[in-house]
Amino acid sequence: MNVFEQVEKNIDDLVEKSVDWAACATEEQLRAARAGNLKIPFFDREIPKEWLKGIKGKKVLCLAGAGGLQAPLFACAGAEVTVLDISKRMLDKDREVSEREHLPIEIVKGNMCDLSMFEDGFFDYIINPLSLMYVPELLTVFRECHRVLHDKGVFIMMAPSPVNYLCDFSEDETGGYYKAVHRMPYCSTDHDNSGWVEYGHSMEEYLGGLTECGFLINGYMECQMADITELYFMARAIKNGR
Repeated sequence: MNVFEQVEKNIDDLVEKSVDWAACATEEQLRAARAGNLKIPFFDREIPKEWLKGIKGKKVLCLAGAGGLQAPLFACAGAEVTVLDISKRMLDKDREVSEREHLPIEIVKGNMCDLSMFEDGFFDYIINPLSLMYVPELLTVFRECHRVLHDKGVFIMMAPSPVNYLCDFSEDETGGYYKAVHRMPYCSTDHDNSGWVEYGHSMEEYLGGLTECGFLINGYMECQMADITELYFMARAIKNGR
């Protein structure tokens, strides 16, 4: 089993267990999007409205973004939506919502590292929720995103900060503490044999990789969770036509 087959199995298994991040959009969220109040969650925050201004009528790719949440919301907001994901179980959720709500969403099973089924400059927006931690080489994804976006197209990505992977928890008589023990890049398979595959990337790989591929970063925000080692960020980048 190669790395992406393992990732697909892992995600499918989690969907079967009904993890909270695989929840579909609610009726309230769909109704609000139809009424012009599109809200795309980012943990306890959301994608800033100015990042998505003028989304109606635009071609949007939800990259590794299945699960019945983002694609239906963008479709309700009037975008022309394609969702690509490696997980059949996650795509089934989009298919279920799109059929129930009569939404014209194109559903594609595929790997985010290979967007060869799409023409150059085809999309106006690419929305990439948390998923880059399942990819060993970010530049492969960024180059493909740059290719399929038209000039001045927008790429919005969400990802875990490297701090998520730096520490291990050590228990002691006071309850325990975190200790920084790992270097970036990080790979889970170097430390356990559970079958879970996840990669920790440096900010140089994330932000430096975007600029190397021809993107101009013009937005950045973070979300700190209750666990001090759990920090996520979101970046907005524009294809500058290079």
